[in-house]
Amino acid sequence: MSSFLIKNKSEKSFESKISKLARKTQESIRASNKSFARFCLEYYDQRTSQDIFDEINTLKDKEKNQAIREVLQNWIDWQYEKGSLTSGVRQYVSKIKRLFSHNGILIHESDFEEKLEYKPTIKEELHELTLEEIQNILKFANPKKIGFYLALSCTGARPGELLQVRKKDIDTSKKRIKIRIEAENVKTRSGRSIWLSKEAGSYLMVKLKNLRDEDLVWAKHENFSFAEKNESSIFSKVCDKAGYTDRYKSNGNRKITLYSFRSYFFGKASDTHREGYAHKMIGHGGYLPQYDRMSDEKKLEWYLQLEPELVIDSTKRNQLEIKRLEAEKSELEETKIQRDNLLKRVKRLEELGAISGQEMELMSKKKHITIEELQEQMQEQMANMAKAIQELKKE
Repeated sequence: MSSFLIKNKSEKSFESKISKLARKTQESIRASNKSFARFCLEYYDQRTSQDIFDEINTLKDKEKNQAIREVLQNWIDWQYEKGSLTSGVRQYVSKIKRLFSHNGILIHESDFEEKLEYKPTIKEELHELTLEEIQNILKFANPKKIGFYLALSCTGARPGELLQVRKKDIDTSKKRIKIRIEAENVKTRSGRSIWLSKEAGSYLMVKLKNLRDEDLVWAKHENFSFAEKNESSIFSKVCDKAGYTDRYKSNGNRKITLYSFRSYFFGKASDTHREGYAHKMIGHGGYLPQYDRMSDEKKLEWYLQLEPELVIDSTKRNQLEIKRLEAEKSELEETKIQRDNLLKRVKRLEELGAISGQEMELMSKKKHITIEELQEQMQEQMANMAKAIQELKKE
């Protein structure tokens, strides 16, 4: 007589087993199971997947391993006949292991006499989204969607993560808007905080006025899988209007998708700080323990250093560039004043005979140039900066 503990375990539904996994993982597992069920009906003369599991469980040892391997390989080949790509086939095989395990069948590929055979994977060079492309896409986007696209580009968040954000997850009390991404809404089950640029934040503040704490900010549907697919479809149409229709030859996927904003942010964050910081910000975890120990103020300081690289609007970028040039000009002018004062002191000391001509020459050198040459360079730089500022103001 079997134990009641074993009985309870066997009666536990497969759905309840996977219910604690991330939403997208659950969807992938269900899709894999559905594909395997169709394969069994078609390949094994209308036998169900449960029939196949029951048959495998009648076998022992080597014969059982051979049967498992044969079933999986036949399923792999069947998927290729249906037009599946290797990346998708491998993912399905990895997910089906849970269903096999639920039916008392453990898959250990190392026990197979022959490895499972897959078609070689073709790796194409990935398209890198540019600032100019984003600017052009926004020209064709529905004004109501611009804030969402800007939020994606300045946070590196997954589309599904932002679509699950509610008003209560947003903190507007700091210099920049802070958004809490809850752990249960993240693929890695690890929550984090993200910051919105001032540019993206201006769009969000308008939306928040008419929302209650429990309201979704960027989505209308509680079915987030549907919401993400809907947003992807809308974005694809916007890209078509903007003229960005290119697809990868190996898999037919679009070169520019909502996830392209994530890669764009990662590149800017890596260039400004380091790759570990970029991984941390987009939710990959990463190895940057000092970031975890930082206060919110310090984290915001890091983000503010990155923010100028995340601005999309050309007018705002020009304004930031003007401020940067004016700051450099002021710093250069301050340096010139200090040099002039030093020169006066040198000449005064020379008049008093306190230093020799040789010592004066040493004090006046910087990178083997004279004070007069340095002054000429500084004046030329100031003139160039003034000219650049005027040109930017005209734009």
